[in-house]
Amino acid sequence: MADIIDFKPKETVYILNFTSPSPLKMTKIGNEKIALEIRKVDEKHGVGQAWVPALNIREAKTKLAKMIEVIEFHD
Repeated sequence: MADIIDFKPKETVYILNFTSPSPLKMTKIGNEKIALEIRKVDEKHGVGQAWVPALNIREAKTKLAKMIEVIEFHD
């Protein structure tokens, strides 16, 4: 019998810039490997940058949007 080796697709870390509301609501399940930094612009908004490992940019944006409330992504 031959051994089967499973090759998983390699994730890339995407850097996403975004706008979020202030105060920020965050939902963390526990297995996310997302790092983020947010700066408060005014009483209602903040801008931030996140480092998200994912297979593509769409998946990275989805992962971040599930974890925190994002108003807009800046490409």
